[in-house]
Amino acid sequence: MNSLNPLFQAELDELEQQEQEERQRFTVDSLDSLNWAFRKLAALEAKGAEVNKLADAEVYRIEDYRRREHEKLQRDKDFFQALVAEYAARRREEDPKFKSEKTPYGAISFKKQQPKWNYNDQDLVSWLNERGYDHLVRVKWEPSKTDIKKAFTVNESGVVIDANGEPVEGIHVEYRGDEVVIKPEV
Repeated sequence: MNSLNPLFQAELDELEQQEQEERQRFTVDSLDSLNWAFRKLAALEAKGAEVNKLADAEVYRIEDYRRREHEKLQRDKDFFQALVAEYAARRREEDPKFKSEKTPYGAISFKKQQPKWNYNDQDLVSWLNERGYDHLVRVKWEPSKTDIKKAFTVNESGVVIDANGEPVEGIHVEYRGDEVVIKPEV
């Protein structure tokens, strides 16, 4: 399956034929050579997209297979766990002191559990605040970075300064050069 644009395929074929040392000596020094380099980049991008499309289709098939098989396995596990749980419940009914049973392939046992507290955080926080239990509400402290950028200034060396001219601890601004952005048209 090679649905790659024939022009892009020709560019890739030409690229594969070039010797490694020839690639290293080539420099982009004119509009024509820049256009040539962009044609190569566009062909490589198109080939990469084709490879990804094929790989994604295979990954989807494999993940679908995994999902189906795991669902089947989970149904079987649930079935056998239910049988074992029924057995344990019957044994407990017959003997209220029944705690556990071991076999060469596994064990069942009863374990005491602590009560589970289910919280609706929003309702609970409102109720606690209304009735004066603020000390039971935790507040997450974190810097408001947008407001900090508005409130302070930065000097040439990247140190953040407050209104009194004192450096602000915990912040350092890193000045970065312009980034080269290369966008081949595919």
